[in-house]
Amino acid sequence: MSEWLIRGHRTVRPSLERVLIWNRSPERAADLARRLAKDGVKAETITDLDAATREADVITTCTRAHQPLIKGRNLRPGTHLDLVGGYTPQTREADDDAARLSRVFVDRRESAFHGVGDILQPIASGAISEADVLGDLYDLASGSAQGRASPSDITFFKNAGGGHLDLMTCEAVFKQLGTRFG
Repeated sequence: MSEWLIRGHRTVRPSLERVLIWNRSPERAADLARRLAKDGVKAETITDLDAATREADVITTCTRAHQPLIKGRNLRPGTHLDLVGGYTPQTREADDDAARLSRVFVDRRESAFHGVGDILQPIASGAISEADVLGDLYDLASGSAQGRASPSDITFFKNAGGGHLDLMTCEAVFKQLGTRFG
């Protein structure tokens, strides 16, 4: 999954030149870096996740962590946080500070508010409220929600899962690009 997340981000953001890879298993991180390097991606493994977080422009996580890996205190202005794993109330990839400092978006409101720890836990602690979730993919794709209001905004996107949402997003992107489906 992580390989495709990296490829997806680089497709929409060709300016991403350097990829830092952290994994609980250094061997798995090194294997991914080697596969990406074969395709010309400048990828390197790191062991200090906090240090890498402090220099990242885009952070993507895809884990089942029960304790937050990404700490808000390490996020720079303008960072985009893409949380793809952790789809139960007990799983969590980013801490309360990350949510509090960010413009928060989800793939689908109904799923985010019914079982996703990265949204439910900061709401329960009071770090954010339900109103701080500014929109979902439907809102973003239709233009009824504004993603980044300023270049210094930290954006936080929580994907709660569902392939149908991925297809809907792809369709919206292709329509904006003027591509027709046959």
